[in-house]
Amino acid sequence: MNTKTLAQTDDSFLVYHKHIAKRKSWDTNIKHYFRLGLEDSLPIELRNKVASSNISRWKREHSNKYIGCELSEYIKDDILLFNKIGQTQRLKSLNKAYFKLLETLHAVAVNFGSFKSEIYAQKELIVNSIESVKNSIPINNALKVFNISRATYHNYKSLVIHKCEPSYFKWCTKRFSNQLLASEVETIKQYVTHPEYCHWSKPSIYLKALRDKKLSCCESTFYKYCKLLGFKTKRLKRKSDNYNPIRTSKPNELWCADVTIFKTTNTKKHYIHLLIDHFSKMILAYRICNSNSGRAIKNILKEAREKYNPSHIQFLTDAGCENVNHTVSGYLSNLNMTSKHTIAQHDVIYSNSMIEALNKVIKQQFLYPETIHSRKQLNLIMSKTVKDYNTLRPQKALGGNTPFEVFNGDPIEINQYKIHFKSHQDLRRLQNKKTHCSTCKKPSK
Repeated sequence: MNTKTLAQTDDSFLVYHKHIAKRKSWDTNIKHYFRLGLEDSLPIELRNKVASSNISRWKREHSNKYIGCELSEYIKDDILLFNKIGQTQRLKSLNKAYFKLLETLHAVAVNFGSFKSEIYAQKELIVNSIESVKNSIPINNALKVFNISRATYHNYKSLVIHKCEPSYFKWCTKRFSNQLLASEVETIKQYVTHPEYCHWSKPSIYLKALRDKKLSCCESTFYKYCKLLGFKTKRLKRKSDNYNPIRTSKPNELWCADVTIFKTTNTKKHYIHLLIDHFSKMILAYRICNSNSGRAIKNILKEAREKYNPSHIQFLTDAGCENVNHTVSGYLSNLNMTSKHTIAQHDVIYSNSMIEALNKVIKQQFLYPETIHSRKQLNLIMSKTVKDYNTLRPQKALGGNTPFEVFNGDPIEINQYKIHFKSHQDLRRLQNKKTHCSTCKKPSK
């Protein structure tokens, strides 16, 4: 063999081995799937890559060609078990039922802040899901998914499934006999939506209804039904542990003054100067000016002194220029009585928070709900606001009384409106049990 022939042979050898090095072998597990007739369990993309010649050759091979071939029998048994599970209708239904429960849980938990409150809010979805799968999954097992007790579930079920026409919220009147009557719920709705009271605080609305003898339930029940009706109350910020405001024990012991700005729809600013009695929170006098004015503070002090004739004047304000000036100090110094002007957070450590809170109440609950275009209209509405605030709107902080009642020493005892709560509750329970609907065929005896 000449040198040229040897060189050609070497080149062919290199090309052959280079081709062999690039070729990949199929995994032995793939071969077992085809050899055992289980190729349908493989992904279709993988099956399509296997050449028919390879499949034919693998099926003709003897099983003992590979060491450890016994393992293929275990694989075959496991795959057949999986296939049987998928083909068994009972097991397939069970799996689908569990997946449905989990999907429901995920749907509930998407935007939850408090898990329990969201579970209650989505009780209809949960009850319907559990009822639809109870033939496949025991109810107790299904309840574990949502972490609720059997008793809670039955309460939910009564609310969702057993609708009762006489009840405002369609709750079963027999099972929930303590619920308010439909007429009482309507009363709450009327008071909360009343044009005169709809912007009041919830405690004031409750006290007003109680004093009018239109409602006979405790305050927490009132809040509960307000929430059910969709009238939610904003969460109040918790006061600091170091909060230590001034305390008074009688009317005319301390007067507080401040100014707040209100803008009408014509974009003009109006400065409302207020003077209140600290003990009763009653508005003693007010002035509306074009700017914050020391003269306005002097005038409301003069008006209140002449009208209510206090034995002395202790006057609390902030350090604003409308309060600290020669006009105000000159008026106080010329009085024929003891007078003292105290600057909050300067002469004393406490603030003028009482009247600052009143400013917010006046604007949020009385002025902002109105559409006020001019000073003339503001004067009319402010006159009515002061009258309603002093004589009509009861306050929880005043024991359910109005500022006028407390200032004049004629407060009512709010407990006199609560003494009949127990008898009315018994009457409500009896009336609820007597009602019946299509679900409750016969009234309770």
